[in-house]
Amino acid sequence: MKPAIYKMMVLVAMLTIAVSTLSAQQTGSRFSFVVNGQTLPAGDYFIEGLWWNAVAFHNLKGGPGLVVLAQYGPRTQEGKTKLVFHRYPDRYILAAAELPNTDHGRAFQTDVVTHVIKIGPQVSQVKPQVVEIAGK
Repeated sequence: MKPAIYKMMVLVAMLTIAVSTLSAQQTGSRFSFVVNGQTLPAGDYFIEGLWWNAVAFHNLKGGPGLVVLAQYGPRTQEGKTKLVFHRYPDRYILAAAELPNTDHGRAFQTDVVTHVIKIGPQVSQVKPQVVEIAGK
């Protein structure tokens, strides 16, 4: 009887940890954004760091999701999801993500901006505005 109770307590503890991790990694965006050249619509996302240096974006309302490769990046805080966007006049490009339960932040490809934004002769240099969103 004691081994069964022990197994049940371990299972409950593992489920509790999984649920608390899930809520910490949920974040929302009021605007569509580009990740490694792919556009994701505005909405609520569950963002998960995968062990093979990738990041998965799961749309919580059933919309399209995405798995992208990322590079290691710096962390500025612990415990909460943080997304860093580069805002251009009509686009948001995801530049970095800091996810709980990971050792490093994740940095995304931002040079795809030249394919998304048409730079005309009057624009010599496009400087993005940095926008940060914290998880719920």
